[in-house]
Amino acid sequence: MFAIENQAPCVDALEGACIVGRAVNGAGAFTSAEITEAFSMFTREGSLPVWKAFDQDATMMHQDR
Repeated sequence: MFAIENQAPCVDALEGACIVGRAVNGAGAFTSAEITEAFSMFTREGSLPVWKAFDQDATMMHQDR
């Protein structure tokens, strides 16, 4: 599930809007080609930080340059 949220899923992150991809049915959801491309698309677009989250773990995605 992808959502635009007004607070990052990590307490030590900067405040503000971000896109969060959450694996609600297990971390295996992140391995599908469609989800990988969705993360890539949001990261390439670049207007908001993109986070990958599962349970209590959250990782900010970075665009490869």
